[in-house]
Amino acid sequence: MRTPPVAGPFAPARRVPLGLVVQGLLLMALWLALSGMYDAFHLGLGALSVVCVLWLNARLRRARPIGPGRTEVHVLRFVAYCGWLLGQIVLSALHVAAVVLTPRMPVSPRVVRFRSDQPNDVARMLLACSITLTPGTLTVEVDADEFTVHALTGATARGLLDGTMQAKVARLFSDGPGRAVYDVRWEEG
Repeated sequence: MRTPPVAGPFAPARRVPLGLVVQGLLLMALWLALSGMYDAFHLGLGALSVVCVLWLNARLRRARPIGPGRTEVHVLRFVAYCGWLLGQIVLSALHVAAVVLTPRMPVSPRVVRFRSDQPNDVARMLLACSITLTPGTLTVEVDADEFTVHALTGATARGLLDGTMQAKVARLFSDGPGRAVYDVRWEEG
């Protein structure tokens, strides 16, 4: 015969998962490194921020994933993707700096619409954010599998449409990504 669980002040304490503790410690370390303030007020704000982030993350993990497909990312692929994206950000920043510093300003802004088969909504969101993080491009709208992106120059637009970023994002969630870029439309201006 099983005894019912004890409720109230004499209930046994729930175990805190190790991952939650590690995440909290990493977030607090990040707070300390970025704030540079170690007085009680700022430490309290940091602790409050960490608790809020952990609470929001717990709510997100309990939420049902939106859209079909696997929503867990391949961790090693994600680490490699972050390194690749950082390199692309640096290259794009150098390109934009060259465009801005060139006397004749070869700026030719355009809006590009394209479709990309991504495995789920998380992948679409990651692709849109990655495009926006890259200097010279800005994701204006995402509607299902259609992306609308503003590009500063023709070179940045062509670099976006080669499909490399789209394929890399899709591979974070699945082994066989679909079509990286298709149904491309350009608008000058």
